[in-house]
Amino acid sequence: MLTTLTFFPVAAALLLMLTPKDNQELLYKLNIAVSLVPFVLVLLAWPMFSFEEPILSLLESRDCIPSIGVSYSLLLDGVNLPFLAMLTFLTVVASLIPPLPGENLKKRSMLLLVWEATLIGAFLAQDYVLFLMFWALGTIPIYFLMEPSLDLEPIPTTRCYVLSSLLSIVALGSGLLILSATVDTSTPTISELASSVVTHLDPDTQWWIFLAIFVGCSLRIPLFPFHIWLRLMISKLRPPAGILLVGGFIPLGVYTLLRFALAVLPDAVAAFTLVLAAAGIVNMLFGSLAALGTPNRQHKAAYYVMGYTGTALLGMATLTVEGISGAFYTILSLGAAITFSLTLTYLTSKQITSQGWPLVLHGLEAAQQLRLPGFAGFVGLMLVFPPVFHSFAGMSLAIIAVLFLTAIDYARSLSETLDRPDIQKAPHPLDTSSLQWPPIGLVAAIVLLLGGSVVLGLNPELILKVVEPAIKHVALLLD
Repeated sequence: MLTTLTFFPVAAALLLMLTPKDNQELLYKLNIAVSLVPFVLVLLAWPMFSFEEPILSLLESRDCIPSIGVSYSLLLDGVNLPFLAMLTFLTVVASLIPPLPGENLKKRSMLLLVWEATLIGAFLAQDYVLFLMFWALGTIPIYFLMEPSLDLEPIPTTRCYVLSSLLSIVALGSGLLILSATVDTSTPTISELASSVVTHLDPDTQWWIFLAIFVGCSLRIPLFPFHIWLRLMISKLRPPAGILLVGGFIPLGVYTLLRFALAVLPDAVAAFTLVLAAAGIVNMLFGSLAALGTPNRQHKAAYYVMGYTGTALLGMATLTVEGISGAFYTILSLGAAITFSLTLTYLTSKQITSQGWPLVLHGLEAAQQLRLPGFAGFVGLMLVFPPVFHSFAGMSLAIIAVLFLTAIDYARSLSETLDRPDIQKAPHPLDTSSLQWPPIGLVAAIVLLLGGSVVLGLNPELILKVVEPAIKHVALLLD
């Protein structure tokens, strides 16, 4: 099952390759159909982890290159299952968004499917070489999904992204290689590391390994001051690619930090607790202030990503089940809220406009970003805030400050929306003859994103009963 889940998107991309390029309708419908398969597979696995007596994990493992200790090892458990559910769900949402005029739908669909496969493989991989391979491969599709860069750009987007990706691969790879070399001559799986690193690695070695992994993940998450590539990149991607960037590519950095560092390097984690908390605070405050100062919706979304990831890091720094569970929920709400904002940028683009939508959708977007009750972000915030207040009372005030700055930003944005000429000249609410209704696929994407956030906001046990048992296992290692 896990192998099928990992490589089915690649097979689907090959199927789309055989589809006639000029048959846009067939490509669009076929892309939606094949994107549903990984999501269904994840949904079928979900009950096994949420029954009264849930299983701990599903494992597929076999020797790959025994001479150097490399194995093909995939594992599904309560730690990566929510991330995979979010990734596969958002891939379906991305496939629903119709192409803009002149956009190559075939190229976009194939690249997104290949990208999904690399991200799924990274979430499932347990052998460190296999993981690094998927981590590196996951940086390639996004390069070809970017729109051409202008030579007059102050900071070339392509060069910035390639440099940050290479540094991330080198830093993370160095940490994992040191980790493997200090444990055994053969390549261990993460589960093996979890039972051996705690007792065999001295604190100084753990410190250097954690630092390398932290730097590698910081470039992916991204943390200040490694955030520049995200602001540049997100404006060069069409909304479907931006959805996978926010819903899979960035969350993989948070997952990696938990799986490779917090779960197996307890001495280093204890030493870096304040560093994690401080990095989270800086990310939150910088992201909210930068969003307040930019009118560009895509740049604003990038800065709000920094706020969400900062909140997640702050929750993880508490080293409590509630804090880490809240970090997970915050990342899930990131996938729902930010991708909703990116989808709205598509709706309000020059090619697709509508007089009847901006106010309602703007209000829904603001409600999610302000973490109001009924949305996933509220649950994540309520899980994170108590342990943060208990562990870092002074730092908890930053969460309130960020919400205040976000409220100011959306109040100002609402005022600007009300002053728009197309809003002031909008037809009577009962007169729909002159309205431009968005395509049905775009409406479905918006409804799914909004519905997903509401479901997670009203039924948090759906996620927590899967996540918390896995987090408690991690917490025992940390103790």
